[in-house]
Amino acid sequence: MSQTFVIVAVCVYLAGLLFLGAVASTRIRNATDFVVAGRRLGLGLCTFTLFATWFGGGTLIGAAGASYAGGLNAVVADPFGAALCLLLAGAFYVRILRRLRLLTVPDFFRRRFGKSAEILSALSILPAYIGWVGSQLLAVGTVLSAMAGLPFVASILIAAAIVLVYTVLGGMWGVTLTDFFQALVLIAAICVLLPIVLGAAGGVSAVLEALPEGRTRFLPTGGLLEWLFFVQAWLLIGLGNLPGQDLMQRALSSKSERVAQWAAYFGGSLYLVVGLVPVALGMVGSVLMPGLQNPEEIVPRLAMEYLPPAGLALFLGALFSALMSSADSGLLAPASVFGQNIMRNLAPDLKPKEVLVAVRVGVVIFCGLALAVALWFQSVYSLMVESWTVMMVGLFGPLTLGMYWKRTNGPGCVSGIAAGLVVWLGLVGAELVSGAVSPGSVTELPNALIATPVSLLVTVAVSLLTAKSHPPRVLTDASGDPIETRGRLGVLGLRPPAG
Repeated sequence: MSQTFVIVAVCVYLAGLLFLGAVASTRIRNATDFVVAGRRLGLGLCTFTLFATWFGGGTLIGAAGASYAGGLNAVVADPFGAALCLLLAGAFYVRILRRLRLLTVPDFFRRRFGKSAEILSALSILPAYIGWVGSQLLAVGTVLSAMAGLPFVASILIAAAIVLVYTVLGGMWGVTLTDFFQALVLIAAICVLLPIVLGAAGGVSAVLEALPEGRTRFLPTGGLLEWLFFVQAWLLIGLGNLPGQDLMQRALSSKSERVAQWAAYFGGSLYLVVGLVPVALGMVGSVLMPGLQNPEEIVPRLAMEYLPPAGLALFLGALFSALMSSADSGLLAPASVFGQNIMRNLAPDLKPKEVLVAVRVGVVIFCGLALAVALWFQSVYSLMVESWTVMMVGLFGPLTLGMYWKRTNGPGCVSGIAAGLVVWLGLVGAELVSGAVSPGSVTELPNALIATPVSLLVTVAVSLLTAKSHPPRVLTDASGDPIETRGRLGVLGLRPPAG
């Protein structure tokens, strides 16, 4: 297939995304519509937007490249840890957060712990999404340069411009509509490619025989340190994205807490099943195309080699579905926090329409920052995984304790966030200064796994020590009334809602 056809197919697909964004913009009247889709998402839309948000370039490009180079043990964080995050969210988090009727995760910290906790949590969230969107744009550059022959930097700029436009236009409504469409295209395309490349490789048994020893091993075989890194890989996204604005934004956009719960369960299950397909493609690709200089090019190369023209067009749409559906969510999340929790503190008299303008301006700002990150980093998978470390070491502990331990107070929360971040940064900085590791390489110690318990312990200790001077607040709704905490667990026995 000629490069001209590929470029035309890309243009048609991206024009369709812009059209959906324009349609969604007609439903935007205020910040609530823009940030949480007016809290009107049903089970189907909520499930597919969760799945499409998770299934991005980090999975389709990054996980395939990681499994190509290292096998199953190299993809613990994603898709396994990412699916764990969605299941934990459905079980322990989304019902109560939906009950609070928030707009952002830092809103929780403000109501439960005060303004200082709100601002610190907001500043902790923003860097994660800059890195995550950067990983998606980096994946786009990999795809377009491999499949269409476009310059790498030009590919990233084109993708950033398209995502920017339809996210600014449609907000959460635009993201949801495009996510639903993109998820369907994605599932169809990867389910077409896998049987074809398996057949070309001689079937499952032939692939297993041809793989180097250890590529199908999942569990560690070394000592304690290797096991600690294995656990950390599960938790970097498994716990690190629980305070994530993109995850909670979908729970907060659902029309009920039951929808939020079951969307997390269905989305997590779907993600794990479909997320294993790129892992399999990477491993099969290591047999069919050994010795690639950039393993993260394996999926587009397999598609170009083995798919007929119509199949390649479909798969090209799927690639962009995966990349765009994560990039748009990654832009909307920090922009929402910027408008709702940073600008409203800097200018308390902002009117609702002015908050909406601030969120849209935030989309532009964070798109520019993500572009800079994408042009600096080289590995899609490592950039995606490391993006969630900040939230794991700083926010996971105070968020969870704030929901489930009544004695958690403001000083405890602020101290816990600060302690986790300081310990993690100190450990990473010490390794860099000593020359033990270089920037972007694997650390010698599981630093995030060390810093997260510190954050939890400091939160508990400071809360107990300051209990008399700073009595803990209760969880309240938007009107300031205490919320009902019974029934906050996502019990599987409850029947899923219809629709």
